[in-house]
Amino acid sequence: MIGLKENQPTLYKMAQTQSQKQEPLSSTTTEDDTHDRSVKRCCQVFLAPEKLQSQWAGLKTFVQVERSGIRDGQSFQERQFYICSQIMSAEDALTDTQKHWGIENRLHWVRDVTFSEDFPLRRGGNAPVNWAILHNFFITLARKLGFRTIPQAQRALANKIQKVFSFFV
Repeated sequence: MIGLKENQPTLYKMAQTQSQKQEPLSSTTTEDDTHDRSVKRCCQVFLAPEKLQSQWAGLKTFVQVERSGIRDGQSFQERQFYICSQIMSAEDALTDTQKHWGIENRLHWVRDVTFSEDFPLRRGGNAPVNWAILHNFFITLARKLGFRTIPQAQRALANKIQKVFSFFV
């Protein structure tokens, strides 16, 4: 399953159009009130048009997820589309999209915000890749040691270089 963005205009427009014209293969709605927010999620799975299936090897379906509710005291509504290589139930598709956001929040957000990887100070050559490897190592280490947040681990391990190096052996 791959999330669609508007920088893929053909696929994105197809998903919008088909979701309005076609009956879904499967549909589900969930609601939850956690983390001081109320969210309603509506997920629908649609069969991808044959023309696109022939252009995109393995493409079977596309998924639409609509989220709405209250977050930080403000109402919100958003729609996301995904392409998928499987025919699956809307319940399974919704679970998979939530797992995707779990990865995004637990890894990519940390790398972008805590380590500023979107605006690296070290550019050129292998530096960005090398720093990304070190950042991933540190994130893994911090989580294995049970720190609640990555900044908390940075503060606690800042002057304990021997402890950090002991994990390399």
